[in-house]
Amino acid sequence: MSGIVRHRRSWRRLAAAVAVLTAAVGLTAALATALQVRQVRVEGPSRFPTAEVERALQHALGSTALTVRAADLRALVSALPWVDDASVRVTLDGTVHCVVHERQPVAVARDGPHVRLADRQGHLLGEARGSLPALEVSGFAPFPEERAAVLDAVEKIEQAWGARIKVAERVGPADVALAFDDLPCTVLVDPSRPHQVALARRVLEAWQRDGQPMPRRLDARIDGRVAILPAIESGEAGS
Repeated sequence: MSGIVRHRRSWRRLAAAVAVLTAAVGLTAALATALQVRQVRVEGPSRFPTAEVERALQHALGSTALTVRAADLRALVSALPWVDDASVRVTLDGTVHCVVHERQPVAVARDGPHVRLADRQGHLLGEARGSLPALEVSGFAPFPEERAAVLDAVEKIEQAWGARIKVAERVGPADVALAFDDLPCTVLVDPSRPHQVALARRVLEAWQRDGQPMPRRLDARIDGRVAILPAIESGEAGS
């Protein structure tokens, strides 16, 4: 008789253990479902598409919030060319919160059919859209380091000339042709020598004081010198 009782008790203990295990599995499954990442919220982008950030974070959807690494998601967002910095946090309600700081475009980079925005460090940020910067740089596609050098020198060059640059076009290694807001001719210069731009300005002013017409071009690439290419006379143009 005692053997039968012991046998029944064993079955009861086993049944209780199975019930506890089943409840634990069910609770774990329910908890995992409750903690699933269901949505992505992005703040910050104004010029560039929020959808690009959402796509970068897309693979987190359906994962468990406790296993998603915010640092990994931040790295994905930071890889977008127009993102300067980003912060990401994952909350237990299944939401990925992302705040993005955009790089600030200072120029339109035109290279053949491609028109993109560039920041002061020369990074290409993406397709030009919306309100565009006034400055255009062209011909630098194979030479990103030269584009960066020109954009870094813009402020000093504009101070030296006294007006804003409209266009900076690459004409050779370390040489650019500049078009200024207040000047119908171009100025050839090495952007690393803003003092040559100031010299070109003084030479142009002296040229005009002598009653000479606006030249076609000023070449200030040789240190301490400025060459003037005079305007084409109407008679020469017709011959």
